[in-house]
Amino acid sequence: MKPLKELLKHSSIYMLGQILTRMASVLLLPLYTHQLLPADYGVLAILDLITAILSTFIASGMVSAVTRYHFDQEDERHHDRVWWTGMCMVAGLCTVICIPAWMSGHVMANVTLGSDVANGRWMYTLAITTLWFSVIGQIAEAYLRVLKWSGTFVAISMGRLLLNVVLNVWLLVGLKRGVEGVLTGNLVATIIHTAVLMVVFLKTRGRFAIDPELGKRMLRFAAPLVVTAIASMLMHEADRYFLRIWQSMEQVGIYSLAHKIGFAVITLCLLPFSSIWHVAIYDFERLPNSQQLFQQMFSWFSAGLGILLLGAALCIHPVLPLLTPDSYGDSADLISVILLGLFMHGMVLMFEVPALLSKRTRLMVPGSVVGLVVNVVANMLLIPVLGAWGAAWAGVLTYAAFSMTVLFSCRTVMKIAYPWTRFLITVTLLCGTYLVLRYLCFPLMSPWPQLALSVVSCVVLTGILYGREGLSLLLDRLQIIYQKKSVGVQKSPQTLETPRVR
Repeated sequence: MKPLKELLKHSSIYMLGQILTRMASVLLLPLYTHQLLPADYGVLAILDLITAILSTFIASGMVSAVTRYHFDQEDERHHDRVWWTGMCMVAGLCTVICIPAWMSGHVMANVTLGSDVANGRWMYTLAITTLWFSVIGQIAEAYLRVLKWSGTFVAISMGRLLLNVVLNVWLLVGLKRGVEGVLTGNLVATIIHTAVLMVVFLKTRGRFAIDPELGKRMLRFAAPLVVTAIASMLMHEADRYFLRIWQSMEQVGIYSLAHKIGFAVITLCLLPFSSIWHVAIYDFERLPNSQQLFQQMFSWFSAGLGILLLGAALCIHPVLPLLTPDSYGDSADLISVILLGLFMHGMVLMFEVPALLSKRTRLMVPGSVVGLVVNVVANMLLIPVLGAWGAAWAGVLTYAAFSMTVLFSCRTVMKIAYPWTRFLITVTLLCGTYLVLRYLCFPLMSPWPQLALSVVSCVVLTGILYGREGLSLLLDRLQIIYQKKSVGVQKSPQTLETPRVR
């Protein structure tokens, strides 16, 4: 039970930080949408796409590599070599990539933003500089997660959030700097955030040590993940560029707002969980009933994620019109389709477990290739006809293809007998609930009853999907407490390590 208990404990702390972050984003949404036109949002979306691809190429695989190799040995000298080697490799690669990007900012601006966007080169300078500091900070953040310093992680992240909010409000409202104001605020907040993380890293990590052989092994581990992560990033973001080609920057902005809200919701749901899940799976692996635990986590995870996304898809209809001007009105209905696709993408957290445990990260590559191909083809076919709706449904097709390919590829090294019948029933129930409420009930209601009905429906579904397992787990814990008080002895290892799994 200890790994599960730690998973819930640290996920809860990460969740608190994410809730506060997303609440701040929601509260600031009226400010941003009234200060930035849809076309401005489109410019920010394209810049985010480019910097996200570069960030993923530089750091995503190494973050997973240092996390995995940290657990190979308990020796602190080994940990010093892992973290210092990973930090130096990422810093060096980031510098090598950013220098040409700084020098070619004018060309990149003309190609991606178009020649009609003023100050495009300066915008790229701000974005690339932010990227450099952000990438360095990713390794330090991974260090805190591996040590399970979730409280420190959240405290530093919240400090960055508050600073970023103050700067953006001042630059947007006070100085009327528009897109440049947002980029400048992000840069200053990122520099200070990374500096604080590095202070913690330098004060708590051991002596400087680089191991070239270990670096090669980590690079081999990271390389397939980089390919996977870049393809995944393109699956998330490339539709913005297709929209700019075949539609307009205004359409890019409207779709970007919808995708930003959908991605904020999925991040709120998944980041707290994944931050500790990628550590906990190695604890689960050591237990004798690991297969049963992974099966149970699949059921709980899919139901919980589905309920949260359903609640978001329903609540956004009465809430979003209160926060955004009419020019962003089409975003509300797009969000539900985007969330459906992101739900399918989220299941990869379960399907990739065999590849991570066996260190065969190359098994993730086929899913990325298939997903990227489906994404490009679907966007080319659907966007010219359906516009932003085409991009949203292309995302659903993309994530479905990606997730199922990862599942079948990873089953070659470990076959986890997922409860598929229950999964399909859960998905059908959630989708059916959304369609009934959205198209039969909501047209007859005002916003507040819509919101109340959405909350009540999610509570009822939680009771239906979690009732039996949740009650069983609660009874188990009460029985353990009762036995401990009655007998006055410590719980046995059998009780600690083997929770009831159905």
